[in-house]
Amino acid sequence: MRRYYSFIIFLFCQTWVLNGWGQQKLVLEQIQVYSSIHPTASYWKLPSDITPIIKALDSGILLKMALPRDTNIVTKEFYLTKQSQLGKININWLNTRDYDYHAYLELYEMDPDLVFRNNLVDLPDDKKDSIHSFWLMTFSVLNKQQQKVLQKTIILGLAKAPSFGIGIENQATASTPFYLYNAITKAINLLSPAGEEIEYLDAKLPTSYTTDNYWMPFVHNQPRVLFDTTKNFIVYNLANGTHILRSPAAILNKINVRDKNLNNPYKNIINLIKKNRINAYNSEYYQLIQHLRDVKNDYDYNIEGYMEFNADAAAADNQLALVFLSDSVHKIYNNKDSIGYFMVKDIVPEKDKYFFSDIIYNGYDSTKQYALTDKVNNKKYPIIHVKSIDGKINNIPFSIKLSDNNIIKTIFINNKLTMILSGKGKPFQMVLVDKEAPSALSDFLIMFSFSEIFQNPN
Repeated sequence: MRRYYSFIIFLFCQTWVLNGWGQQKLVLEQIQVYSSIHPTASYWKLPSDITPIIKALDSGILLKMALPRDTNIVTKEFYLTKQSQLGKININWLNTRDYDYHAYLELYEMDPDLVFRNNLVDLPDDKKDSIHSFWLMTFSVLNKQQQKVLQKTIILGLAKAPSFGIGIENQATASTPFYLYNAITKAINLLSPAGEEIEYLDAKLPTSYTTDNYWMPFVHNQPRVLFDTTKNFIVYNLANGTHILRSPAAILNKINVRDKNLNNPYKNIINLIKKNRINAYNSEYYQLIQHLRDVKNDYDYNIEGYMEFNADAAAADNQLALVFLSDSVHKIYNNKDSIGYFMVKDIVPEKDKYFFSDIIYNGYDSTKQYALTDKVNNKKYPIIHVKSIDGKINNIPFSIKLSDNNIIKTIFINNKLTMILSGKGKPFQMVLVDKEAPSALSDFLIMFSFSEIFQNPN
């Protein structure tokens, strides 16, 4: 593998100088494509219409070279089947032998580890982590003697950008094929005969999502409510005005289960722990206090929860080392008045709800979907919530489902789907499914679902 990449580097670093093309014509013989990341996938294959790619060459590097392409010759498409074929061009000029110049375009998707390992691109460490994949685009021109007289390469680093999509993020490709080839075409247009042999560009593409039968029917082409979280507040606008919410850092208080003092404020919870938890003294226990402020409705909420930290699970790198006690001891207060409670379950599958890994879309408009492979096998995987929070507030039942990466919050009021929100750490956008839901309760559940107690309290 290392020798192969050394060979590629050697090819890229050669230099050819062109001394005038005159009025001679060129034929674009072939575009060949391959993905070393997912060689059996179909997302990286050329779009049905390759005209934009060819026009990008015409208006870019060929125009700068003053070397017109013969538009009567159809460019062949060739898909490599194995990695050993990379960098090799199959010459077949049976019908084009009289042309002075013959051009080839190679498009290869490469794994970032291989690119960095072979020093093809030098990026700072903080930027390396954001790159999903690299595309190497090499344009080569050969003369009648099959000698390479020009070769230019652009390496395009692709990262995922936030989008209005909601769902389970597709991990196979940086984006949908539409955005992928849109970025590739723009990069091809920047190829220049006067540039370096290898030039680097990067681009951010909208994230793509797997299709599913859980969120997709409700987020399809629905308007997004956007949140502003830039000033330590959660702010969003609806027809009934501006909503301003605040969810400060949670407070974590350690509980000493061996404290037998009659005045111990945690006396009742300690008794409950000793009664219901096996090997209670082998774990640590904490009280969580979370303040929430609803400015619009002038409500001050206080959340009181209790968690267990299992050191053995932490040592085994178990994500559930810190869990809520399963009992209904977690309380909701408005100031000091008790108005509700909640319970938390971990790793909860959603019955008869799945995502389909072979088919992706943009997370917004599900009318256009893309198969990742030529033979779609309809693999389905269960929708699993990392946490399911169920409770009552002012005698109204609610439920919050946190997706397995804790980015999607699916909220129910009175057993009715009300809101679907997405955001990492803070809310980014929302689809309001039930527009008649109580405004104040919705505000509370938005704050509650994104509060620190369900992330990493410290």
